[in-house]
Amino acid sequence: MWPFDRTGARPAGSVPQAADGPLLQVENLTVAYRDRLALRAVDLELGAGSMVAVAGPNGAGKSTLLKAILGLVPSLAGRVQVAGRPLRRRDGLVAYVPQRASLDWDFPISALEVATMGLYGRIGWLRPVRRRHRELARAQLERVGLAELADRPIGELSGGQQQRVLLARALAQDPRLYLLDEPFAGIDATSERVLLAILRQLRDQGRSILVVHHDLETVATWFDAVLLLNVERIAMGPLRSVLTAANLARAYGYRLEPGGFGAVSVGPDGASRPAVLADGSRP
Repeated sequence: MWPFDRTGARPAGSVPQAADGPLLQVENLTVAYRDRLALRAVDLELGAGSMVAVAGPNGAGKSTLLKAILGLVPSLAGRVQVAGRPLRRRDGLVAYVPQRASLDWDFPISALEVATMGLYGRIGWLRPVRRRHRELARAQLERVGLAELADRPIGELSGGQQQRVLLARALAQDPRLYLLDEPFAGIDATSERVLLAILRQLRDQGRSILVVHHDLETVATWFDAVLLLNVERIAMGPLRSVLTAANLARAYGYRLEPGGFGAVSVGPDGASRPAVLADGSRP
């Protein structure tokens, strides 16, 4: 089925502000799936007006981190606070954009109806969606360049267009914190430019953005900081201090060697893979 955005949306002007400290604070967050540890004692802080990537190998717990912050998966230990207090579903402080591949795109619903879901917390459950709500949602579709496709069934959209619809839903919610899971995976260049421009604009407006992202080369050019994760926190901070040979080796299990243009990583199988180093060298 199509998941509604259960994080809610706040009434205009009612966002609580943290007087001091980070907008998002995660302490000692630990999550397990049966007998497998997915996250171990992860700490992170995210201030207002920041755009941070979560990077790491497959199975590192990147998606689990976002879900645990939202309370969508249970944690064994740890604490999550947003704006200085525990997150409640109807605060509307946080918008979540899940992986596109995890959703049912054959569900009979239009792009406009998906964008309107971001307003459900403001409208109230079981209350009718009115014209003013649809116009607010349509304005967000226009922001992502899809106003002319508002009535198009979501299954008829391209992958990049579907991703932009998901972002429009989050924009309609008007949160303080955006959590996005692989938003740039498998999308076209136009959608990539649109998404990146909007995320940077949100950051410049003081919003905070945490993005699961797999491409280390673009991490180094798109984001202000990075959390390097492999079940536990390897490092977090400015790119130059985090994307070092030692940290990348700890996270990905590869030794790094000089390449013809920057560096390559050499895995246990002996295969060479491109790497990005904090000194600015590129593959």
